[in-house]
Amino acid sequence: MPTSAELQQGCYSGDNPNDLSVYWIPTLYYVDGDTYTEVPIFRFSTYYVNSFSDFAIPQDFAMISGNASAKTQAEADNPYNDLEWFCEGSDERETDIAKMPTSTCDQHLQSNLVFPNCVNPDNIAEYDFSDESNKCPDGMKQIPQLRYRVLYDTKSVAPNGWSGTAPFLLSCSDTPGDGYCFHGDFINGWFQDATENMLITGGGGYDDGQFVAGSHGSSAVEATCTPTDQDPENGTNDYEISLEMKANGDAVVDPVDSAPNETTSIMATPTTSVAMSGASAPVTTTSSVGQFMSSTNGNHQPQGGHRPTSTRTVGGKFKRAIAQ
Repeated sequence: MPTSAELQQGCYSGDNPNDLSVYWIPTLYYVDGDTYTEVPIFRFSTYYVNSFSDFAIPQDFAMISGNASAKTQAEADNPYNDLEWFCEGSDERETDIAKMPTSTCDQHLQSNLVFPNCVNPDNIAEYDFSDESNKCPDGMKQIPQLRYRVLYDTKSVAPNGWSGTAPFLLSCSDTPGDGYCFHGDFINGWFQDATENMLITGGGGYDDGQFVAGSHGSSAVEATCTPTDQDPENGTNDYEISLEMKANGDAVVDPVDSAPNETTSIMATPTTSVAMSGASAPVTTTSSVGQFMSSTNGNHQPQGGHRPTSTRTVGGKFKRAIAQ
């Protein structure tokens, strides 16, 4: 797994030059018979809430939220991660809140996920959620809480909509419409001064949309970094081949070409090998502090199951990931 210092030598994750973090989610596919089409992401947003935090996100810190092997609501259930799928702008939810909607979305298909916000400063591999009273477990400090909000452009792949089981498959699942295994990975690439600035944001942490400033910038900037694939001779963009790789222990005898996605800019990589993913493209985020802190505009897709590298990569490929 890359260190924060290694990430900070690469490309920033969005338009905040203080944030070079890794943000990852499994790829979503539209299933039509034997054809799998990657569903474009309309917007991937990250939010940092610091209302009760008293400790800056540590350098080299990494965490996961969600259960990549969950196949039921019971297995996906967590009282604090707020995993849910629904149609953007709709108050309707399925009985299983982590199941995808059973009717066409008027706008976008949406998924939300909240990350742990407590960490042991003496062993940052230990992290957890605060309880209902916003208290961390003994020996842990509270950090700004990361949240993911993902909007999928389902109309581009399923223009006629759907009725009944949603025709969408997560790369960590084998059942269309099953959103239970949705999960996220995070590796901290923030510069330390910016993470400390999160703690002193005005308004008690509730300044909606406030930009996280630091020594590397105090406002949004255009991406100028050109990401490169750090392991170009291995992996695949092909979903069917990725299934074969998974069945054979995530390995292929002959290298498979991986062409960059022309619509992408900056790559985020995962931290573990818990989920299989096929072709995908990078995450681009804008980070700021407040109750709802950052958003990304544009069609940027998070990276699939690619092994962590010290710099971002172009072209999503499935490979065996390096375990933490």
